[in-house]
Order: sequence, then structure tokens, then C-alpha cells
Amino acid sequence: MKKQTLNEEFKRMQQLAGIITESEYKKLTENQASDLINDGVTLYVSDDSKLAPGFIKPKKVGFIVYNVAIKDTLKSILSVTGTLSKNPKVVQIFNDNYGVIDINYITTFLTNSNNWKAITSEDELNDFMSKYSKIYLINHNGDSSELKESLNEVFNPFLDTEEGGYMRAYIDDVVEDNMGEPESLDLEYRSDFDIAFDLALTKLKKDQPELDFEAIKANKESFF
Repeated sequence: MKKQTLNEEFKRMQQLAGIITESEYKKLTENQASDLINDGVTLYVSDDSKLAPGFIKPKKVGFIVYNVAIKDTLKSILSVTGTLSKNPKVVQIFNDNYGVIDINYITTFLTNSNNWKAITSEDELNDFMSKYSKIYLINHNGDSSELKESLNEVFNPFLDTEEGGYMRAYIDDVVEDNMGEPESLDLEYRSDFDIAFDLALTKLKKDQPELDFEAIKANKESFF
């Protein structure tokens, strides 16, 4: 585990130094989950539809948790997630995505075995990863990686359509126009993305009224 953490820090240092590009770094991050599967580590997967249902609105976020020592699917989820809700780094993941929420919601989500499914194959992993706009890979110590990358670009052909191309460009333009402003937008945060999406949609409707805007709205998560 210590070696893995050092390797991750080294990769980040390489990125900062310009030795590897951001896209190469993200690809390395995505491959972590596959590497764990190939090493025989059991991954437990869930999503935010199970996070305080009726109280927290799901945002199509997936979660993968693991302990490199766990290679038996019969092991309790508590051996992986038992103390995660006490880890400030893990709590921050939830606060970044859903605002400040009751810690009990997070604890219940992480420790209820009914919320988690054990997976042991790359096919299961690929099927899971294809369903979510954002995925967090979290180990039992609370160290995490965001497997966001461009998963939707692989699995959602909408981004290759005229509507998808225009909307992607307009969202990026909105963010660029807000740089340096007191209310600058960061697409890593859901609330900022929602604002950018709405502003881009309004501008695009004015500039290109012939586009299929219902299709754009139906594929909103593809841009997040």
C-alpha cells in the first residue's frame, strides 16, 4: 500500500513537471481499478442512488472501494469501509458533490452491506464504469482517485453529434468567460456545472435555434 501511494505521488509530480500530460495521468488513474482486479483484489461498487434515498438527490456518481488485503468476496464490507466516514478526505468527497450533508448519511451508505456489490472481473468493472458520469476509487485508508476521464466520450456517442459538439464548446466558452470573475465556474463541482450548462444552453438556443435541444437536455450528464 505504501509503495502504491508513493507511485501515485510520483505520477502527480511527473504531471506537474510536464513529463506526462494530463490525459496520460488520467489514463494511469483509470487503469488502477483494472490493475487491482488483475491482482485478485475484490472491488466493492455502489452509487449515490443508495445515499440517503429521498433526502439526497442522486447525481449519477459511482463509488468503488477496496482493501488490497481483501481477495475474498465473503469478507464484510466493514473490512473496507468501516472507518471511512471518519476520514476528512472521504467526507470532503461527499460534501464537494452534494453540499454539506449529515455525517450519518455517509456512514450508513458506506457501512450498509446492502449498498455494495462485490466484483472480481474486468467485464463487471467495465459494465459498472460505463453507467456513471463520475466515479471515485477509494481505498480503506481513505486515499482516493477520481475516475472521471472521458468515460462518457467512450460510451456515449451523443458527444460526437452536432448538438453534442456545439454544447461542449459552449460550456467551455462559458467557463472561460467567467475566469477571473468573483463567481468563476469550476466544472469539477456539480453546482457550477449546472450553472454553466444552463448558461450555455440559453446562448446556444439563441445562436443555433435549429438544433435538437431536447436531445441536449436528455444527455446533460454526458458533459459532466
